[in-house]
Amino acid sequence: MKKEILIVANPCAGKGKVIKYIPKICKKLKKQGFEVEVVYTSENYNGADIINNYERYIDAVIVCGGDGTLNEVINSIIKNNKKIDVTFIPFGTTNDFARTLKMPRKVFKLSKKLSKYERINVDIGGFNDKYFYYVAAFGLCTGVSYSTSQEEKNKFGRLAYYKHALKEVRTIKDIKTYKTTIVTDNEIIKDEFIYGGVTNSISIGSIKWFKKNEFSINDGLFEIILIKKPEKFKDILKIGISILRKKYNQDNIYYIKSKHLQIEFDEKVKWTLDGEFGGSEKKVLIGNNRKKLGLLVPKRK
Repeated sequence: MKKEILIVANPCAGKGKVIKYIPKICKKLKKQGFEVEVVYTSENYNGADIINNYERYIDAVIVCGGDGTLNEVINSIIKNNKKIDVTFIPFGTTNDFARTLKMPRKVFKLSKKLSKYERINVDIGGFNDKYFYYVAAFGLCTGVSYSTSQEEKNKFGRLAYYKHALKEVRTIKDIKTYKTTIVTDNEIIKDEFIYGGVTNSISIGSIKWFKKNEFSINDGLFEIILIKKPEKFKDILKIGISILRKKYNQDNIYYIKSKHLQIEFDEKVKWTLDGEFGGSEKKVLIGNNRKKLGLLVPKRK
C-alpha cells in the first residue's frame, strides 16, 4: 500500500473527544511513513461532501467517527467510482460493523499498525439510488439510532438507545405492523411484519444475530430477518430465544438469504441505512454489489 492517507473525522463522535485524539493518531501514522491530511465534518459539510470535493490522489481513507460518517464516505466512493481503500476507527455508540470485522476498539491501535493491515473486498448494498454497507432496516426500534440526540448519546452511550427503544415496546397491541410484499431470488412473501432487516453484518443494534459459520461479508448474499407481530407474551419469548440462539425456524420469523430484493408496502415506510435515516419509501429495490469496496482490516491469523 502507498503512503497517501486522508482522515475524515467527525468532531462530535467519541463523546466529542475525536479532536483531542487526532494529533496523536496523525503522529503515529507519520512514524510509519504515511503522509496524512485531516478534514473534519460539520453540519453543512459531511463525509460525502469531503470525498466529492477531494481532488488530490489518495490511497486510503480513515474514518474517525460512527456508522453514519462511514456510510457517507462509502456512498461517495461508490457513486464516484473511486478506487480508494477504506478503514476506520470506531468512535460511534454501537459500532456494529466494527464487531463484525473485529476492528480494534482501542483508539491508537490502528494508527500504530496500519502498515500491517490487509485489504479485503466486501459486499455493498444498493438501496434504490443509495448504498449501505451493513444494514437497511424498517420497523420496530430501527429509528432509535437517528432519533436519539447526539447529546444523549454522548451522555449515556448505548443506554440512550435502550431508553428510546423501550418506549416503542411497552405493549404488544401498540406495536405497528407493515403489510409487505417481498420478492427474493427464490420466493414471494406476503405478510405483516413489525421489523425487517437486510444486512451484511453479524451484529445489529449491538446484538449478534448470526452464527459465524453461516455468515460471510463477501459471498454476494444478504442475511434477511423478518419478524411478525407476536400475538401473545409467549410469542415474544419465542422470538427472543430464537435471536439469542440464532435459530430462526419458527412461525414468527423469516430468515432468508438473497442477492436481490424487491419490497413493497401499502404506505410509505421509514428506513434506517447504517444507523441513519434512509428516507420514507413505498417501494424499495435492494441489490448486493459483491466485493465492491476495499477495506483495510487487521490480518487474520
